[in-house]
Amino acid sequence: MKHTHFSLSPLALSLALVISTGAMAQTNQDNSLNTVVITGKADSLTQSSIETAKDSVKAIPGGASIVDLNQVREGRQSTWSDSLGLAPGVFIQDRFGSEEARISIRGSALSRTYHSFGTKVMQDGVPINYADGFFDMQTVDPNASRYVEVLRGPNATTYGATTLGGAINFVAPTGYSSPVSLVRAEVGSFGYNKVFGSTAGVGKANATSGNVWDYYVAGSQTKQDGFRDHADMENQKVLGNVGVKVSKDIESRFYVAAVRSRTQLPGYLTKDELEKDPSIASSQKVGAIYPYREDANRRRDVDAQRVANKTTVRDGNTIYEFAAYSMNYSLWHPIDSIIEQNAKSMGGHLKATRLLDQHQISVAYLPSVGSTKGTAKPTNNQGLATGPATSNYDQQSKNDSFFIEDKFKFSERTTWIAALQYDRANRKVIDALLASNNYDYAFNQWSPRVGVTHDLTPKNQVFASVSRNFEAPMFGTAGNSTTAFKPQTGTTFEVGTRGEATYDKHQFGWDATFYRANLSNEFLTSCSNATCTTSTTTNVPKTMHQGLELGLSHLFDKKVDTRLALLYSDFKFVDNASVGNNTLPGFPPVIVRGEVLYRFGEQVGGKPSTYMGPKFEWVPSKAPMDYANTVYNDSYAVLGFKAGQAIDKKWSWFLDARNLTDKKYAATTNISANYTATATAGDGRRYYPGDGRSFYVGVEAKFD
Repeated sequence: MKHTHFSLSPLALSLALVISTGAMAQTNQDNSLNTVVITGKADSLTQSSIETAKDSVKAIPGGASIVDLNQVREGRQSTWSDSLGLAPGVFIQDRFGSEEARISIRGSALSRTYHSFGTKVMQDGVPINYADGFFDMQTVDPNASRYVEVLRGPNATTYGATTLGGAINFVAPTGYSSPVSLVRAEVGSFGYNKVFGSTAGVGKANATSGNVWDYYVAGSQTKQDGFRDHADMENQKVLGNVGVKVSKDIESRFYVAAVRSRTQLPGYLTKDELEKDPSIASSQKVGAIYPYREDANRRRDVDAQRVANKTTVRDGNTIYEFAAYSMNYSLWHPIDSIIEQNAKSMGGHLKATRLLDQHQISVAYLPSVGSTKGTAKPTNNQGLATGPATSNYDQQSKNDSFFIEDKFKFSERTTWIAALQYDRANRKVIDALLASNNYDYAFNQWSPRVGVTHDLTPKNQVFASVSRNFEAPMFGTAGNSTTAFKPQTGTTFEVGTRGEATYDKHQFGWDATFYRANLSNEFLTSCSNATCTTSTTTNVPKTMHQGLELGLSHLFDKKVDTRLALLYSDFKFVDNASVGNNTLPGFPPVIVRGEVLYRFGEQVGGKPSTYMGPKFEWVPSKAPMDYANTVYNDSYAVLGFKAGQAIDKKWSWFLDARNLTDKKYAATTNISANYTATATAGDGRRYYPGDGRSFYVGVEAKFD
């Protein structure tokens, strides 16, 4: 066993740099880097407005974008796919119309179809990942966010993320940015209904202290029967933040969230079942029992609570940010065994950013610790345990990340960015019943990054960067020769451009990034039994990920509004002893999503009040489902239609029609090493169907 000890050297280096830059700044107050935004709008120091977030993206030398959720709310907003489907570089597919989806950026967690990793996911800058890196989507409510920050790959350094996938940050409104009350209701096919409400405001300055308080509170309830049998879903969510502005330079904000989620899991289908009736639950049989057709079985029930604080202090040219969070997560998961878990995670960050002549220097320390205690018991496949626990474990994580970043304004148009991050991670398992599960590993890496942005015009930019990647193994993917026990590392190169232009009646916008990541010890997950109900994650020695992330928008005559996201992915094994240079499974080579809306009517909120038009999703070529590239998921095209109206500044409604041709297709599939080899062929249950034809309507009201 390898035991780890805390190292002071990176921390000492970071603190020394903060102190030295502070000392130098006492004699030089020239703010020559005033084009780089390091704070939010004056309304809130702790929570950036969407305008500030869009400005901040321009200082990132790689793939990064802001998703305006007000655009998303012109249709249904229930799943992560609803919110992120048109975000450049994000691959996301609903598994069965519920909150659970398959999500990946640049091939992160490429073959993982549930309980994902490889991306740091946050709510208001506070991680929702377990301390070991896993995350579940049930713990976030996109309705309670104003925008989503998507920082792809190593471009998420500001949040201490050097993983292949980068970071996704859902950012809620504050009392300053959204001082209204809102009620929204959505209903639709397959028993779907959702009610969401929020209220926000800013109080008057305290007569004695001068403190100014603001608040935002939101709550929702969602239910659905689901397109498929055994796909019922119900959840309740509450989220809020309260800020206190002590002065124009000091603000502290408190966050709280609670989630209750109950979800049935309908399982995979065979190709024949997919083509005949994709609405059925898995027909897998154990004895005389169909496990996926028992109400209390094959489900994922989650209860989670989270509290956090973020405090920002501005002292001249220096911004200090202090954050702390604590999360509790409980899981009841009757699958091949009865899984019960309780996970606790705590962490935070200390960050200082200083303007010094042409330099903007940031240093940060981001620690986190976590413990997941759980048991596994044999099951009767009807949701009840039939015996004592066969495993009783405590999974312990500890992470320390340090980074320093310098944005150097070389000229009026050109900024160079250099960063260095040190990550140290410990993963330890203590199983009181199954000693073979026990291990204690430590991982560490220095990850440098160099990039440049160049403004061709005030609205058009090109960029390039090279970065190192690092991701420590998650629990369940480390510990013996048949699972991953090494960190996933690599080097990412990227070039791209972002901007907007106007010509006559045309307004164009674009966000394009080409990247290539050469990876070592990539985590790949595949079936480990005949029915694909369990899986194993292994390290693959060498792989290559490259692709194009493209987002386009076009507005003609302020009436014809087009948005499109194209994702091209070329992922391969590299000189693999078993499969050579085969294509990695799990991703279609190309996926295109888009919508074309015709806007007309009186102006409300700066644009025509009424809209209608088609939307689509197109996968033009088949995608491999196994390492051997013997079985492929078919190509498909899905057509929808969207319409709505802002009746006035208070009331609005929408109609969202999906899969109008009732196409039978697999939105995602399971992964295996070889689906034609006798030992790993399985029983053919590999496909998760996309939803059939569906219609959703909604209404929203805002009150001052």
